[in-house]
Amino acid sequence: MRKVFLILLFITQTIFSQNILSDTISHEVERRETLFSISQKYNINVNDILELNPELRNSRLRRKSTILIPVFDTIQVIEILEKDSLQISSSILSLDSIYAKKRNKSDQLNVSVLLPFRSSTVNFDSIKEVESLFEDRNLYTISLDFYSGILYALDDLKKLDVTVNLNLFDTNNSLNQILEIANNKDLINSDVILGPLIPRNFETFSNLKFLESIPKVFPLSTIPIKIIKGVIQTVTPKKLLRERMLEYLDRNLDREENIVIIADSLNDIINNRLSKIFPNSIDIKPEFEGYILPELLDSLLVDSLPNKVIVESEIFTLISSVISQLNSQITSERDVRLYTTYRGNQYDDPSINIKDLGNLGFTYTSISKKINYDSISEFESNYLNLFGSLPNKDIIRGYDVTKDILLRVLIDNNLNRTVKYDEQSYTESKFLYEKDSLGGLFNSSIFILKHKEYEIEEIIFQ
Repeated sequence: MRKVFLILLFITQTIFSQNILSDTISHEVERRETLFSISQKYNINVNDILELNPELRNSRLRRKSTILIPVFDTIQVIEILEKDSLQISSSILSLDSIYAKKRNKSDQLNVSVLLPFRSSTVNFDSIKEVESLFEDRNLYTISLDFYSGILYALDDLKKLDVTVNLNLFDTNNSLNQILEIANNKDLINSDVILGPLIPRNFETFSNLKFLESIPKVFPLSTIPIKIIKGVIQTVTPKKLLRERMLEYLDRNLDREENIVIIADSLNDIINNRLSKIFPNSIDIKPEFEGYILPELLDSLLVDSLPNKVIVESEIFTLISSVISQLNSQITSERDVRLYTTYRGNQYDDPSINIKDLGNLGFTYTSISKKINYDSISEFESNYLNLFGSLPNKDIIRGYDVTKDILLRVLIDNNLNRTVKYDEQSYTESKFLYEKDSLGGLFNSSIFILKHKEYEIEEIIFQ
């Protein structure tokens, strides 16, 4: 919770905010509340709550217990440019603006990147090894794309007179290779390390004591990792994505509507939580692997009420068939909407029609946004001119992550202190870091997106 005061200073050149603790209020914990949902309710960070309630670091949040909530006075200093270059902006000050104000022409960064570019020799008589090869090839493509995004970010940072010494290490997706790289002098002298990509490899690497002081960035996966000191998880964890969507559904779906939950056996936990939120909902299990009988779905949808269908699965055949069946059920009398608490990559399959998702008003949480499929952004146009092709999501992610992290390191090499800056938005990603109880940082930024025809709208949800 924040009270905001504005201070105007003339003939100056920056904007910044400072939060000052002015008061506290008591909050009684309600059913299904989490620290994250409480922090969102009061527009503060989870760490702000933990500072006043240190006992919560080692114990569960209990229903009907009382916790203290900080009230901040936010002093926002708006420094207006000189008259000849007067600009009016209501946007939050970006990290590059902050850095441009304080930059030193001699600024230089040593950046190390650990990516799996090569595959080991494979015995093609072994099915397991052949399958592994295909995985590596996919990983190889992702690595190349992510690296392209890194290079584009470095090219962009040149405009701020930033010199980057880039050390690229091929991990070969081998833990032994990674441990060997860890002892490389150039890596040990890094200001920041990007990678490794694979969670198990990253966790082993980040646990090396002699690398503790170097920021290590886990850039692409929502899979939970130990966010210890020196670790930065740039992708919002899957758990937070689900918690935020559960909160959205809880507050926006009418219990009197026809709510249908379709969940496979791997999603029993989230299914149980949804059933508790919506006790009158209809629960459907696939009749057999990855399929719902059309007759069953047809019988459960009604004309008299809005139909809100929540799908919890990462099985493509199930997702695809449900989308197809639901679209066939939409009429002028029958309204059908589609939701999920976690949108996996299965929805990106080209066989799923964007228009079908638009018809269903498909709503979900996401770590990134692509608002309009029919137009090319300025970023995409510039990349096309520079590299001769349009960037994919991994390229864009490489750019967004790299630019944000390197700017933070340039501003303050203690990245924990950069959590004070407001949420930063880039091409398709945004970053708002919070401190984990183990000492690292995780990104808590979340988009709530809704398909509408061929476009995607962002839902502003407080």
